[in-house]
Amino acid sequence: MQPSSVRFVLLHYHILKNAGTTVEGMLDRNFGDAFCSIDDAERDAHFPNASLLALLGRNPRIRTISSHQIRYPVPTLAGFIFFDLCFLRGPIDRIRSIYEYFREKPGAGDPVSEWANALPLGEFIERLIVKMPWYINDVQVNLLANGVVNDCPRKEDLERATARMLRMSFPGVVDCFAESLVAGQYFLQPIFPELDCHAPALNVSAGFGATLNERMARVKDACSQKVFSELLALSAMDLELLERTRAEIERRCRLIPDRVAQALRDRVRSAKAVTQAAGPAMVG
Repeated sequence: MQPSSVRFVLLHYHILKNAGTTVEGMLDRNFGDAFCSIDDAERDAHFPNASLLALLGRNPRIRTISSHQIRYPVPTLAGFIFFDLCFLRGPIDRIRSIYEYFREKPGAGDPVSEWANALPLGEFIERLIVKMPWYINDVQVNLLANGVVNDCPRKEDLERATARMLRMSFPGVVDCFAESLVAGQYFLQPIFPELDCHAPALNVSAGFGATLNERMARVKDACSQKVFSELLALSAMDLELLERTRAEIERRCRLIPDRVAQALRDRVRSAKAVTQAAGPAMVG
């Protein structure tokens, strides 16, 4: 039982187009009025830890928060223990999904949205590389290591991001979504007994193919050789972080007793079926 003097809070660090809407729906269903989603209308706004702690102080019922705009590091405060949940995604497929998202849901005055709606995919990526490289350049490494997206990361940031991922309470990768849910539920349910990671996919974008490899091939075909090479170079640390995160999720799954793991897999099976039918990396 949770000591009366300690408050456990689960924080979902929602990276754009990384299955966050699906995870938010799961948390909302699990926690009800103890769940809170906080996002300013300005997409690039930042909700600092001081504001997060003030919100929790005003709302003692809140046990889990989801936001695009909270940033690492996880806050620390006497009387609180914070647990973090964050899904990562293949960076090439992520930029494809962002392109599709803004074509389906344009944002007036947003240059990224305007370019997505005015340009074919290859030219959209080229425009980002030239005008806003920080939007592509190892974004997920940057967010985990530095809590920012408007400065290009350095090589040492990969190790800092990896260390943060290894300490993460609930790491996830979109293309091994079901496995991520199984490990996350098993290790967090003793703290959050209401956590049930049955999570039908939400906010699914149209996509270019049924598999991750097919969608990657479509992105490559849409770009000139020079642009795709630059995209790969700007995504190299994100790609390495994804490999390390997949390995960590696999390691955690191996620690789960077989009978328990099977029961959890059965529970998330319908979510996996929905996700695979849409393409496993297309949940928003």
